Amino acid sequence: MILLEKLQSNLKPIDHESLNKTFVGYSNLYQQSIFVKQFAKKQGCYTEETVTRQMNDRVITTFSIDNRYILILKDVEPRDIPSTIDQNLAFKMGQVLGEFHMQIKPFPKIKIVQNQFDAYLSEIYTFQDSFYKSQLNKVAEKFTMHKNEIQKDLKNNSHFVLHGDVGIRNYKYIGGKLTLIDFEKARLGPVYQDFIKLFYQDFSLNPDLIDSFLKGYSTKNSDYQLLGLTKQYLIFTTAVGIFNYTEKIEDIAFKKVGERMLASIEE
Repeated sequence: MILLEKLQSNLKPIDHESLNKTFVGYSNLYQQSIFVKQFAKKQGCYTEETVTRQMNDRVITTFSIDNRYILILKDVEPRDIPSTIDQNLAFKMGQVLGEFHMQIKPFPKIKIVQNQFDAYLSEIYTFQDSFYKSQLNKVAEKFTMHKNEIQKDLKNNSHFVLHGDVGIRNYKYIGGKLTLIDFEKARLGPVYQDFIKLFYQDFSLNPDLIDSFLKGYSTKNSDYQLLGLTKQYLIFTTAVGIFNYTEKIEDIAFKKVGERMLASIEE
């Protein structure tokens, strides 16, 4: 109610699986249609605002209400991309992500992808599901043995600002142009990190789609190679993140993506 009064708007919620809330509507205060994103964490709001300002002129303002962090953007009526991806669209998606990695520059207080074995182990110990807890701890031992090697590779290849949540749902057509949205998880790290969920979840490890995507990506940025061990480590940490999320929000399909990642590492 406070938010509606402040914006002089009759906002409608957008239904989606997230810890954040989003709304759209016309604001009499700003005399235009607005997109409102309410964040649970200050860092997420700050990161999305900062990256968006580098991408376009959509940011109107930010403020906080009762420990909720609000970002107000111009509404641009984004359209979904097809749920069934072909090789041509995969190529274009690769180009868009490559452009993102080349365009967005590091900024103050940006999160950094690091070799934080202890942090991930602590996260695993909080899981309620003992089966995944046991599996993840077993896999973690493998990477701990190569800690210095992985750490060096990450340090040498973490030059780019990652999107942090690359997937079909975050690719949209805006004004007829394919682009990315939702930047709250942006961080500094190796670009391969941004490929993982897309390849495992949306591409279902389809080799033709992955090949087309990487061909498109390499037209914009060819700097994405890592040691195989480091790639596996990043797949592992992504799986930990997925299980952490599905412990809080029930999402069986997403949980299966984490299972697929874990299985591929064990193989």
